[in-house]
This record gives sequence, structure tokens and C-alpha cells, in this order.
Amino acid sequence: MSNDHTTTRERNELLAKKLPFPIIPTAIEGVYTSPPWPKDFDIATATDSELKRHGIFFRRPGPTDDPRLHEAWKLATSRVWRPEDRLTPIMKVQEGRTHLRGPVTRGEDGTYYGGGWSGGAVKGKWSGVIGQWKIPTVYKPREPAGEDGGWTSSSWVGLDGAYTSNDVLQAGVAQQVDGAGKASYVAWYEWYAPSTPTSPPYIWQINITNMPVSAGDVMFCSVQYLGTTAGHLWLMNVTTGKQMSITLAPPPGATFDGESAEWIMECNDGAEPSEALPGFTPIDFTGCVACGPSVASVTPAGGDVFVIVDGQGTPLTSTALGQGVVIDFIG
Repeated sequence: MSNDHTTTRERNELLAKKLPFPIIPTAIEGVYTSPPWPKDFDIATATDSELKRHGIFFRRPGPTDDPRLHEAWKLATSRVWRPEDRLTPIMKVQEGRTHLRGPVTRGEDGTYYGGGWSGGAVKGKWSGVIGQWKIPTVYKPREPAGEDGGWTSSSWVGLDGAYTSNDVLQAGVAQQVDGAGKASYVAWYEWYAPSTPTSPPYIWQINITNMPVSAGDVMFCSVQYLGTTAGHLWLMNVTTGKQMSITLAPPPGATFDGESAEWIMECNDGAEPSEALPGFTPIDFTGCVACGPSVASVTPAGGDVFVIVDGQGTPLTSTALGQGVVIDFIG
């Protein structure tokens, strides 16, 4: 992603000039965090300009908007974002691991079936998406393990990748079960775009090693395109209060299409049958909203359903869309 004629400092300064909020470089070039909010900052009452100065870009619903959007906004803004709980991300690159949708077929009922994603997606021209969910408990299923000897999954919120766009901006939690049946959990983010010689490492999964996450914890996630300048992520463990802001310089090939917003439970990297989905307790994404600069905000209701199937085409999950997205393991 770097230019031989431009120094890292110059690139940082150039990006900072384009953003309405302060950024701080991290250990990975192109990845930035931001200072904690002041103790007296209140998301619910702040003006639109005040929100942007603090890196908050999801749209406040207006008086005529759907009551469900007001409920989601209230849920998102009722959090106590304490300055002392802001984390500077400590990151570990998972080179080669991605969260792409993989091949799908569309059934007569409109459902998309494939080995990778289960959940909901809405078509549109989106610049942001939010949602929260309880991290599921994962366990060893009856189905065979994947090629690595275990079962892997991720629960996440993201933009793009559900239809024709070739990049995906996303963040969430990876849930894995090893061959002995031991479960592990880690927070992560990724801005996938086709690999080039100058691609940053975050086109792969980046684990956030200093944000502890466990089964049963409630996560809140906001994923935003800031025009065509940057990607922006808020990730909060609502249960512990720990939270972070991540701003990403766009990788080469990022399109900022915003053609889909999604709330997903995934069989990781390669999908069924090379990878295998663990059993998991039901996931209920709530407070789900997709918004755009010139389009009305929407919930997942009326969006497209994605279901994970095994190598023989047998469904391993079920998905229901409404104000939120509910995903069950039925393997």
C-alpha cells in the first residue's frame, strides 16, 4: 500500500487532513486508532457535527423514521463508553485467512445456499452498518472436522461482498473448536481486497489480542465507509465495556461500493467442506441498521437470507430476518 516516494509520516499526515476526527498511527501501517472521548461526551444528545468530530458516522433517525430504527439508535447510544475502557489495538496478522462469501446457489424461495455464510444481507448503496449480538458457545458437532482437524466460525457485521463487489470491510469474533473439543474466541477485523504487491496486511484477518472475548459476551459493532477516504470500525465488548476505534487506509482495489450490508455467522476461510462449521448456540443480531448518505436507513427485514450447507448440500443452519437476524445451528 506504500508509495516509494512518500514517507509513512507523509501518508499519515495526508490521511489525517482528510478526516474530521484525530487519528493515531498503530504498529501496522495504515491502521489508526483515536483518542478516548471526553468524559462528558454524550452520543445521544450530541449534534451531527459533534458526532463526526468524534468519529461517529451512523445516521441519527429522524422524526418520521421507522420506530425500529429509533430503537436501534437508542440501543447503540445507550452504551457507557468510558475513556478508561478505550483500548489501543494490539494486533496479530493471520496471513491467508479471509472471510469471503464463497460460491452460492439461489433456491426457488430466494435463499442463498453455500458453504460460507449464514445470516442476512440487504442490497443498497450503504456507507454504514451497525449491530450487536451475544457471542455464541461453540462445540464439537457430529459433522467431520475440517482439513485442519477442527471446526471454525466467525460472527460479524460488515459491508460489501454479498453480491458482486470484490472487497469486504468487516469486524467481529472468531469462534473455533479444536480436535479435542476445546473452544477458543478472538476479536478480529479485516478489509479484504484482491491481493497485490502493495496490499496491507489487513486484507487478511487481523486478530485483536488485547480485547478479551468469551462466549456469552455481548458485542456491538459499527462498520463505516468514510466517503472514499477510509474505513472506520467501532468494536465494543458491551459486557466488559472494553472498546476501540479503528480507522483503515483503503487497500489497493477497494471499491467502496456499499452494495450490501450484512450480519453473518460464517464457516471460515474456504468454507464447507474444506473447513468445517462447529455447532453453536443461537445467534440473535439486534439493533441492526444499514444506512447510506442518500438513502433511508433500513433493518434486515426484507433482505436476503443466506444458509450454510455441507458438501452434500444439506443445510447446517437456518436464518430468520426481521428487525434483527436470528441464526440457528441445525446440523
